[in-house]
Amino acid sequence: MGGFFVFLLCYMWYILSLYRFCEQYLNGFKIDKKIFVLLLLVIEAAAGLNGSVGFPYILSAILHHLLFTGLFLTAVSDTVMKKIFAAFVLIAVRTLAWNFGCSFFSCLVLILQKQITGGQMISIEPRLDVVIGAAAYIPVILAQNLLLRKKMDSVFDSKINSWYLMTSVLLICMVAVVDIANWGAANGIMVVSHMASAAGGSLYYDQIFSHIEICILSVLTACIAGGFVFFMNKVSIEQRQKEWYHSQIHFYKMLNEQYSQMERLRHDMKNHVLSLYGLWKGGEWDKMGNYLETMTERGNIDTGDEATGSKAVDALLYEKKQQAKQKNISFASDVIIPKECTVNEFDLCVLFGNILDNALKECSRMDECHSPFINMTSYQVKKCLLISASNSTVMKNQKEMKKGTGYLNIEDAIRKYHGTFQTKVKDGRFEIDVLLPFSDGCDTKQTI
Repeated sequence: MGGFFVFLLCYMWYILSLYRFCEQYLNGFKIDKKIFVLLLLVIEAAAGLNGSVGFPYILSAILHHLLFTGLFLTAVSDTVMKKIFAAFVLIAVRTLAWNFGCSFFSCLVLILQKQITGGQMISIEPRLDVVIGAAAYIPVILAQNLLLRKKMDSVFDSKINSWYLMTSVLLICMVAVVDIANWGAANGIMVVSHMASAAGGSLYYDQIFSHIEICILSVLTACIAGGFVFFMNKVSIEQRQKEWYHSQIHFYKMLNEQYSQMERLRHDMKNHVLSLYGLWKGGEWDKMGNYLETMTERGNIDTGDEATGSKAVDALLYEKKQQAKQKNISFASDVIIPKECTVNEFDLCVLFGNILDNALKECSRMDECHSPFINMTSYQVKKCLLISASNSTVMKNQKEMKKGTGYLNIEDAIRKYHGTFQTKVKDGRFEIDVLLPFSDGCDTKQTI
C-alpha cells in the first residue's frame, strides 16, 4: 500500500510538470485543470490494467500512446499538427526517461539485494517493482523540467505542418524501437552474460546486463531523437532567415526601382513641361492627355492612390496593385501609417507583403466570373496600428487554411511587436485583422 502512495505522489509530480509544459509551449487548455488531471489518471490506470490482466505489452503501450495523443487533440488549444508534435515529444520523453529510470533503479536494487542476501535473492519482489516504477518518474520529471528551462519556443513555434509531421514520425519511430525492446524483455528475452559462477548467478547477471542494455538503448535513442529535432529546428530557422533576407533584398530592389523611375522623371521634368506647354498652346488636348498618361505610367504615379505615410509601403502597395490588375482582381486600399507608429518599415512591408501575397494567391484560384477582390485598410486605433484585409477565397472554413511560410512570417512580425491577430473565413470571404502596439506598454486586449 505504501508503494502505491509513493507511485501516486511521483505521478502527480509528473502531471504538474506536464501541465506546466503545456502552458508554456501551447495556447492553453480547452478543459478545466482538474478534468485534465483526472483524464491523465484514467489513461494511466487503463494502461496499467491492461498490463495486469495479461494484455500484450506492445499493445498496451500503443493504447497508452493513442489515448495520450487523443487527450491532447481534444484538451489543448492549438493547431492540430503542433498538438500532435507536442504529444509525441512528451510521449518520447516519458517512454525513454521512464525506461531508463526503471532499468537503472532495477540494477541498483538487484546489486543491493545481492550484497544484503549474499546472492540468495536474484529477482525483484513485486512490492519493490511498484517503488521502482514510481522512482522511474524522477528522470521523466527532470527531463520535462529541462525542456521548460531551455525555453524551446523556437522548436514549437513558427513551423509549417510538414515540419511537425516529419519530426513527429521520427519521434514515434524512436519510441517504437524502445517499446519493442521492452516487449522483448517482458517476454523473457534477455542478454546472456555467460557468468554462471554460482547457482543462479547466470540469471542475476543476465538481468543486470539486460537492464544495462535498456539503459544504453534509451540514452542513445534520446540522443538521436533530440539531435534530430534540434537539427531540423536549426535548418528551419536558417531557411526562414534566408527567406527574410531575400524578402529584404526584394523590397529594397523594388524601392530602388521606384525611386530611380521618379528620379528619371524629375530629371526630364524641364523638357516635359516645355513639351506640355507647347501642346497646350497649340490646343492639342488629346496628345497632351496621352503625354500625361505616358508620364504617369513611366513614373509609377497613380492619381487614385493616396500616400500612406511610408514610402516603402507606397511602393509595395503599387506593385501588388499592378499584380492584381494583371490578374483581373479588384484591388482597393486605404492605408494610413501614422507618425507615432514604431513598427520598422521593413516589418511593415513583411506584414503587408505577405498578407497581400496570400490574398493574390487565393484570388488566383478563383474564376473571373466570381469577381475576385482584395481590400486592405490600415489606421490608428488608440495607441495601436490596426491592419485589416479581406479577399475572395475558395475555402469553406478555417480548417482548410494552410499555414505556409508567408503565414509564419506574419506571425513572427506580429510576435516581434507583441501584437495580436485573428482570422475568419465566411461566405467565400477571408478576413485578417492585425493589431500592433506602438510601444511595449500598450495593452492590445484593452484596445480590442
